[in-house]
Amino acid sequence: MDFGFTQEQEQLRAQVRRLLDTELPLARILAGSARPQPLDRALWKRTAELGWPGITVPEAHGGLGLGCEDLIVVLEEMGKSLCPLPLLATDAAVAALRALGTDAQCAAHLPAIAAGACVATLAVLEESDLLAPDAIATRASAAGVAAASAAAAPGDVVLDGVKLFVPDAQHADLILVAAREDAGVSLFVVPADAPGVRVTPLVVVDTTKPAAEVCLEAVRLPASARLGAPGGAWPAIMRVLDRMTVGLAAEMVGAADAALAMAVEYAKVRRQFGSPIGRFQGVKHRCAELLVDIESARSLVYYGAWAVEHDPAQAASYASMAKAAAADALDAAGEECIQIHGAIGYTWECHAHLFYKRGRHCHVWMGAPDEHYERVLALQEA
Repeated sequence: MDFGFTQEQEQLRAQVRRLLDTELPLARILAGSARPQPLDRALWKRTAELGWPGITVPEAHGGLGLGCEDLIVVLEEMGKSLCPLPLLATDAAVAALRALGTDAQCAAHLPAIAAGACVATLAVLEESDLLAPDAIATRASAAGVAAASAAAAPGDVVLDGVKLFVPDAQHADLILVAAREDAGVSLFVVPADAPGVRVTPLVVVDTTKPAAEVCLEAVRLPASARLGAPGGAWPAIMRVLDRMTVGLAAEMVGAADAALAMAVEYAKVRRQFGSPIGRFQGVKHRCAELLVDIESARSLVYYGAWAVEHDPAQAASYASMAKAAAADALDAAGEECIQIHGAIGYTWECHAHLFYKRGRHCHVWMGAPDEHYERVLALQEA
């Protein structure tokens, strides 16, 4: 088993780094973090020309046809720049379409996603704050039974419910919604502008990771909007969520790496008692410990990405381990970056607080470390 990256993957990493350094320097991220920003559609289109949104879309549908290991190369670099583009959410939707969609459904949606003309996301979480089939309260009812459905065609369904913290929903053109039917949990493709869909941006700690509430009130859909068999979507949804968790962990590792690099650079120039503070054991030992934590999390992310593609039986455990390790590493790196900067680290002009906010936001998103440690233990006992 070779955990090294190929020459093509390293070229991809370099391409991503060049674009992000040019288009999304931290100064621009800082300026945009003062208030919610609309998606830069021109930049998203440019990334599509480079293949990012379609990185895991099959070539037959206009994508690059690559795998999760290639995706995390991009996501790790995006994390280093605190990039606000919705690649993680869009890839989750792509994975769900590929896992559950028919050839016709994939042909209807994947080419537009790969071309950057369509932003998609996945809506699962609800008020219970649990990722479990019993926690899905959003209902999908037969249109002939639901209220105000006289004009519905046979086989149509009506969705009612509320989804919370849907990533990038305020920028999405398509929202894949998990809803309960009599047979179980199904997944539906819902246009964001469909009648009855209301998207409300939420106030979150980190504005570079936008999320929204999606309210569905008597949203009528054709039967063709359902992905897969009625009630049979949950196993595929869980696989997609594990894949998304690994991708989030890759972003977090990238952010932690950048926060540590910023702290180290400042420790070389900030002087106390006539010497750079980087010479003090209390500083350099802490930086060394952070490096070990980040590299450990990175190894788990890389193995988790490999398992998603090649060993699904292990993917859930390693996704949880990667997320827990990355959350702890980014939290520590963000906090230490501020501490090493001293008083200036607490000011708006210093970029250190951006990494701290990313760590605080991602610590609980997709599950806090304690939840993932418990999940790993439960999977090992099963």
